[in-house]
Amino acid sequence: MASIHSSPGRTKFGVDPVAYDFARPEYSEALFGWLAERARLNAHSDCLEIGAGTGHATLPILSIPVRYLMAIEPDPRLAARLREKAGNDPRLVIEQERFETAIIPQAFFDVAFAATSFHWLPRMKSLAKVRDALKPNGRFAMWWHVYHNAAKPDAFDAATAHLFSGLEQDPEATSGRPPFALDVASRTGELRATGFEEIEHQAFEQKVTFSPERIAALYGTFSRVRMAPEQTRSQLLSEVERIAREQFGGSVTRAIVTSAFSARK
Repeated sequence: MASIHSSPGRTKFGVDPVAYDFARPEYSEALFGWLAERARLNAHSDCLEIGAGTGHATLPILSIPVRYLMAIEPDPRLAARLREKAGNDPRLVIEQERFETAIIPQAFFDVAFAATSFHWLPRMKSLAKVRDALKPNGRFAMWWHVYHNAAKPDAFDAATAHLFSGLEQDPEATSGRPPFALDVASRTGELRATGFEEIEHQAFEQKVTFSPERIAALYGTFSRVRMAPEQTRSQLLSEVERIAREQFGGSVTRAIVTSAFSARK
């Protein structure tokens, strides 16, 4: 199985940036409050974002507010959507480049963060690069929404599990271990091995209600669905929408957990 950072799934998110933006839930206010406190974010903070996508973390960070934000986003379609949403905010610089090859100032940033993106990178090399970019005592945070937890499936997970039979496994999946974002021992071990200190894990839960169209759109953003053949993908998403409409009365409320890590250089 290919490592996730070499998987073709990494290039699929920008196929329809408007649909991606619509489908993915926002991160909770509690997460950004926690981050602001841990990283001491304020109007003098210079920040680095890794994998900005369409701005689900970018815009809330700018609203804290902060002084400067360099957002790395390799997909031109997602970067264009972010520019559209951010307007002409002079504090935001969007670098359309892979993080692995981007030229990042060293010892410049107070805070670096990665929202549902760091699993697409070669982690040890990337963590070292992040650490080099931070000022002494600078903070790094990474977090992920967890949409599926096989150990604690919800009713909609159970109702749709059969749809994934035969699909290619997510590249980051590891047999016998928790979901990537909830594998606290592995993620904290990687941070510690690259010299980070004061490592902390926090989980945030929020209830999100989806229409049948939006829950199908969300499933359509999952990498293993995006990598499926067109006919398979279309049938799967039609079934997701049908199940939401017929078995859940047209409204699906799910508890979305955000698994977050914070560490100090």
